[in-house]
Amino acid sequence: MLICDDHEVLRQGLRAVLRWAPDLLVVAEATDADEALTLAAELQPDVTLVGLGTQGPAIPDLVRALTTTGTRVVLLGEAGSGEEMVEALRAGARGYVHTTVRSDRLVEGVRAVLRGETLLDAAVTGELLHHLDGARPVGEPAGRNPLTARQQAVSELVAEGLTNAEIAARLEVSRATVKGHITVALRRLGLRDRTQLAIHVNRRTRPGDGRQAGPANG
Repeated sequence: MLICDDHEVLRQGLRAVLRWAPDLLVVAEATDADEALTLAAELQPDVTLVGLGTQGPAIPDLVRALTTTGTRVVLLGEAGSGEEMVEALRAGARGYVHTTVRSDRLVEGVRAVLRGETLLDAAVTGELLHHLDGARPVGEPAGRNPLTARQQAVSELVAEGLTNAEIAARLEVSRATVKGHITVALRRLGLRDRTQLAIHVNRRTRPGDGRQAGPANG
């Protein structure tokens, strides 16, 4: 793993957290975008954690450049940076977590990204939603929910920021079952990934949106 942020305290904190996960090895740290790009190209880390305060080009441009090296980019930032967050996700970032994320959630989240999942911290979902409200609606229009009760339950846990492993433990099913429910939910709703699914769930359930349509039978 590669850690990129211009704040030494944050880098030290992340390194200390990840040290307790023997399967997640921090191979280098970068203080700015140029150093991160050089190290990513040389070391080929599986995941790069990037702080939104990193000095250099705009974060979405940095994400695009880093992903060309083959690394998966996970962003770490504060609420209130919504526009940049949206653009960075569109640029190819595989996840976004708030700086207040619990240590165990960060570790499990990075593992989820390594498994090919998208990591979206529940703490930033509302911020994402706020900045996407002016955009074209994601997913099916309001109306009958095409999901079964179990698919809806899994989708709601995705919106809470849980990984497949955490959802499987919560519902006492296998990871493969969870992945299957998510795959079907995405197909039925016409969505591309977990980020869109989380946004869709939040749009249907937040206060002021009127009644929520119930799930389909089955």
